[in-house]
Amino acid sequence: MSKPNFELPLTIDPEHELRFVGPFNRSVVTMMTLSNNAAVPLVFKMKTTAPKRYCVRPNIGKILPHGSTQVEICLQPFMYDQQEKNKHKFMVQSVLAPMDADLTDLNRLWKELEPQQQMDARLKCVFEMPSTEENAENTSGSAGGGNTVTSYQCGYQCGIKSETKLSSNEKASNSLDASEHVDSGEIKALMDSNSELRKENLYLKDKITRYRSSAVLKQPNESYAPVLAEKQIPVLYIAIAIAATILGLLLGKFLL
Repeated sequence: MSKPNFELPLTIDPEHELRFVGPFNRSVVTMMTLSNNAAVPLVFKMKTTAPKRYCVRPNIGKILPHGSTQVEICLQPFMYDQQEKNKHKFMVQSVLAPMDADLTDLNRLWKELEPQQQMDARLKCVFEMPSTEENAENTSGSAGGGNTVTSYQCGYQCGIKSETKLSSNEKASNSLDASEHVDSGEIKALMDSNSELRKENLYLKDKITRYRSSAVLKQPNESYAPVLAEKQIPVLYIAIAIAATILGLLLGKFLL
């Protein structure tokens, strides 16, 4: 960005390179300052060729007129190899906010912008490994608390999303385990209740069957008894009538 500032709404510091100083077995942080030289709000967005290796906070945002903001770029720990050629780059995209733009949803604003409206600047990443003495000093300083806070903050910020996700997953897992435990208890109770109902149902069926069997056996006897009584009553009447007739005849003979 070699043009004069009045032609460039955005000033980036550092301008061309992002330097990361090792050791790289821990998180390494470098800062970038973005300044808005315009009289209207400016919106920016950060991109990199190696998104899995870096954590950027914030990676999208807005800068008030003639204001500035700092962007923290955190390099994740990795095995550093001096023979390996580093090709990592960052691109800073920026655009002056339209008058009617909704600055509450910057992601949506970026989707609605035309490519020709956007300005971009590219910076390459440079890895520097300190000498043995400097590395020892950095290590002792880190042990004494020199860079520990920065590395911890970087690691925390880079990991906060995954930790939050993990925490949410753990809560969901715990909730799932609890619900499974409750469900298994409810299922067991339902199975026990179902078993009791089955036993009661079989008992009632057996009782009904016995009742019906006894009713069937009793029904012929009950229907048969009145028939016998009905048959016995006329015979008795006939016998009495015959006896009365005979008695009448005998009395008639004696009286005559």
